[in-house]
Amino acid sequence: MSDIRKKICNELLLLGKGLENTHLSELHTERYQEKRIIKNSLLNFDYSKQRIDEKVVDYLLKIPDLINLKDSLQALFDGNIINPSEGRTVSHTIYRDKNSNERFKIIFSEREKIKSFLEKNILKTIKNVICLSIGGSRLGPELLSEFQSLDGPINIFFCSSFDLLELCDVLRECNQNETIIIVSSKSFETSEILKNLDHAKSWFSQDPDIECNDHLYGISANTSAMTAHGIKDSNQFQILDSLGGRFSIWSSISLPAFINTNFNSYLDLLEGARLADEHTRKASWESNIPVVMALLSVWNASSLNINNHGIFTYNFRLRSLTKYIAQLSMESNGKSINFDSQESVFCTSPLIWGGYGIELQHSKFQWLMQGKTATSCDFIGLNNGKEETVDSYEMLLSQVLAMTYGKEDKECPYKTIKGNNPCSILQLNSIDLKSLGFLLAIYEHKAFIEASILGIDPFDQWGVQLGKSIALKSKHDKEFLNEKFSKSILPKS
Repeated sequence: MSDIRKKICNELLLLGKGLENTHLSELHTERYQEKRIIKNSLLNFDYSKQRIDEKVVDYLLKIPDLINLKDSLQALFDGNIINPSEGRTVSHTIYRDKNSNERFKIIFSEREKIKSFLEKNILKTIKNVICLSIGGSRLGPELLSEFQSLDGPINIFFCSSFDLLELCDVLRECNQNETIIIVSSKSFETSEILKNLDHAKSWFSQDPDIECNDHLYGISANTSAMTAHGIKDSNQFQILDSLGGRFSIWSSISLPAFINTNFNSYLDLLEGARLADEHTRKASWESNIPVVMALLSVWNASSLNINNHGIFTYNFRLRSLTKYIAQLSMESNGKSINFDSQESVFCTSPLIWGGYGIELQHSKFQWLMQGKTATSCDFIGLNNGKEETVDSYEMLLSQVLAMTYGKEDKECPYKTIKGNNPCSILQLNSIDLKSLGFLLAIYEHKAFIEASILGIDPFDQWGVQLGKSIALKSKHDKEFLNEKFSKSILPKS
């Protein structure tokens, strides 16, 4: 398979050379405006503003068969072992299945537990829920909370800062008897979260009438660690060890985001993701949104040598989406060693950056428009015909034209905008949880398909372990840092 990937990479490089002096505006014709749109009831994907021609498209669409993508997708949806470096199955697609699966029955029993919790009377006496979580365990629920834009009876807070300032600011606004803590950590060994938990326990102990354990809830794959840290069995939610943090939004990890809504809202999210799974499994390669997105990502990085990808949202409820996708993409594919323990011949994951487009137009877009670094882009917006969304969506389309076509000014060269940045548009037809679930699962599948092309494991994250292990060593060996840094730089005692 490594020889096949070398051939693919070499062919992509040759095709890229053939277009290196061709401006994107020369490649765009009215014919492709409709031909390069994949339409779905929840989302339309327009890639007509990419730097590709028919020859490139024809070759890109051969790649899935060359790498046996159908077999890889089947293994993913079956929950088989496809995380070889850790010897784990992968289960995130099972979490949104409708029907119970005997191999993964805990998923469905925990789903009932989520329903029971959301209907509990305790929530009627609580005013504050503080979620101690980090990484995917925080980014997913926080995105969902912002997306739903609820002014509910219960305040939802997210805290993870190692200096405790975030948590301290929140605790000042809360009373112990009106507050519960939800600790979300797959391993329940994350130092930042455990430090925050210890501080929260100390805060509860300031009220002698409070039984701290009654106010603590945990979500983890490590039930023994939850118990050891004072979380009662009845207050524990279990996730599978095969569920990666960046894929955990479909599980009880998202519980805090639905405290002000209901269980049906959670099911809507799952249904959208399930529809994305169905689309990915059944659509032909040329009509398959995540397949085309992954192919374009590999093309832009390895053929056009574009090392960064901007994701710009044009709906305020999606303002945190880029942070979520950045972790999903870069923690999955930000690697250089392939399945054969050799350096990948491809350029792997680009830097993912961006945010809420309306704000970025007044800050980072200057660099995009006139800097010397090329960028590929996704523009995500809502086009539902309602008056309040029209201006934002028109602004999105205007920025796409500026990014791609640019404008030459021979009299004032400093006003020239070269354009030529390949852009795609993801057009949501409504702004609801089903549509969001579909969108998030599409990006998940894009990351997996991209990894399949690159020949890397998207489900491990060995790169984040070194810093953690050094921090642990320095905590127990005070002389360790002394040998590596000047005394003036070391922590003050």
